[in-house]
Amino acid sequence: MDDGNHAATDLWSQIFARAAEHPNASLMDPDYDPSADDARARTGFALAGWTAEDIDRILSAAVDRKSSAPMTSPGVNPSAEAFHGALCDDVEREMARQGLVSQRNVARGIEPRTGPFASKTGVIMTDESIITVGAFTYRFCGIVAKAFFRTIVLAPHYWQSDGFTTAGANMLLRRNMPAAMYWNRIFMSFSMSGTHSTIPFEPSNSEDVWHVEQIARAMELFIVAHEYGHHHLGHGRNIEADPRAEEFAADQFALRLCRPIGHADRTPKWNPYLASGAGGVIILKALEIVRRFETALGEPTANDATHPKVDERIARFDSVAVIEPQAFLMLKGFRLASSRVMEAVGALMDDFLSAIPAESLTKLRAMRESVWQELPRV
Repeated sequence: MDDGNHAATDLWSQIFARAAEHPNASLMDPDYDPSADDARARTGFALAGWTAEDIDRILSAAVDRKSSAPMTSPGVNPSAEAFHGALCDDVEREMARQGLVSQRNVARGIEPRTGPFASKTGVIMTDESIITVGAFTYRFCGIVAKAFFRTIVLAPHYWQSDGFTTAGANMLLRRNMPAAMYWNRIFMSFSMSGTHSTIPFEPSNSEDVWHVEQIARAMELFIVAHEYGHHHLGHGRNIEADPRAEEFAADQFALRLCRPIGHADRTPKWNPYLASGAGGVIILKALEIVRRFETALGEPTANDATHPKVDERIARFDSVAVIEPQAFLMLKGFRLASSRVMEAVGALMDDFLSAIPAESLTKLRAMRESVWQELPRV
């Protein structure tokens, strides 16, 4: 990486140092003992059907990944650093392949805060930016990817079929209540605390894991590429610019990068969720559902002045047809199925929220308020 990011790196060190001073910043406990987590991981993988040799390999790879992770944000979970570094590398490599150079002026960091988010901070009087994600952003993507795959395989051909109906999808989910309740625990946990603290560890089996990893990677790369789009296009530097138009443009930039990366990926096959933009559909819809949970639990309604509605953004993903028209129908099918799955999940989650008794909802709001008073906010 060409080091044209000195000002951004220096600014990030200052920003991070201030954020890390928060008494409840999302930093690793220096006295943390991983043995209990390792034991839970071994039990979870064994229940999912992994062999002892496979489990050793997985845990060993995790240790290696953490040990070689960059250190942009001292004290954060090394796994988050490793994921962020690898994803930024992928984005910057594709930008360079396309003849772009703005990526040289980017610094990276992990914000020691809860909540699934990503952001771009421009450095005043320079062309440099800082691309950051929250400490739990990639964890959110991985968990949502598992829930998404478990949902779509309930009826693989249904989600793209002409016979699809919202009512039928709702009934399908209700007939598979473990999947529905797993979704509910995801959104309840992240809306209550911004973390996965109350979500059970349920790893995928060895046959499904690469599908889940493809979906998670498609979500993660869309998030990161979107923020690089804001940087490359100079967003946030003109106070008269239309922020909604900037969001649309950053989405298009992300699609421009994700399509070729998705085709080049071999894990073991090319990644259709990445190439089609379906990963963007899934993460945008998932974040929208989180916001609905937050609103129900007492968070003030977000102002839409700076961000278009999710459906408006997704409607413009059909620009993939311009990028690669011959593959358009197949690629659109992945986006359509992904949108339908997430819409069905969102509708059922709304039903769950509306079924919470008033007294219980009041208690949940009080609990959430108590938790968020202690947590560093985005």
